[in-house]
Amino acid sequence: MIEISIYFKSNYKDVIVDTLLSEGFDNFYFFECKKYSSRLLKSTKEMVTGRVDFAKFELFVKNENKDRIINKLYSMISKNELSIYVRDLHEV
Repeated sequence: MIEISIYFKSNYKDVIVDTLLSEGFDNFYFFECKKYSSRLLKSTKEMVTGRVDFAKFELFVKNENKDRIINKLYSMISKNELSIYVRDLHEV
């Protein structure tokens, strides 16, 4: 089993949800989070708070499905806009 963590700016949430569901991934988790980085601050709100609204999806997939969903997300949303981390989970 593979754990995939996808970090992104909050405005991509609906696109990612639609993509996951249309690709048959219907069991995943969503978390709101903040990214702290002075390089990313664009809006007045971000400059005042020092953070950017980000979000994270976590999903668990079979190894053979990992590349398919990652490549699909990267083809729809630039690699510069997504941070995807993969962890191989060994069942005990």
